[in-house]
Amino acid sequence: MAKHPDIETDTAEIFKSVYQMTKVLNTEDRCRQHLEKLRWDGEPICPHCGSQRKDHYNIKTRGEYRGRYKCKDCRLPFSVTIGTIFEKSTVPLQKWFMAIFLFTSGKKGISSLQLHRQIGVTQKTAWFMLSRIRNAVKNRVDFQFEGITQVDETYIGGKNRSRNKGKKVANTQGRSLKTKIPVYVFKQIWTLVFKN
Repeated sequence: MAKHPDIETDTAEIFKSVYQMTKVLNTEDRCRQHLEKLRWDGEPICPHCGSQRKDHYNIKTRGEYRGRYKCKDCRLPFSVTIGTIFEKSTVPLQKWFMAIFLFTSGKKGISSLQLHRQIGVTQKTAWFMLSRIRNAVKNRVDFQFEGITQVDETYIGGKNRSRNKGKKVANTQGRSLKTKIPVYVFKQIWTLVFKN
């Protein structure tokens, strides 16, 4: 486990259990420090103007520092949660991290009812959190193939003839998607040209 020299908590660590995560990230301040280390690596970056420096102003609320900054260049306030799934959320970061851990550690994810029971929020809040988490981890295809590309497809699923009489599904021949899942494969062909 790698330790960061700047922060007492072990922020480079990949948590393997709920116990380990709650032991390290046991306060809201440690959760914020963990997120700041992951996003900024020690130098806060203003999301408004892009200014990156260590000496942004720290904003105190009732005499206590809670992770809010004021940019030295554009003078706008910001925090580490701006531009993330945690933005404009009143749910503590500890509960967010717990929800992300539970969502990613389960084979099939987690339902909002189960999440609301496990982290102590309302079902509506759990649904809101899960929708933001799902939106953040959904697959985004943002690359293009260049040159010659091979494309192949196949359909995976059981054959109708190997099923019992009562379990056969009508009209599932060929490429029917009633009982089969389509799988597409893209492969870019690289050619090497040697000069004599």
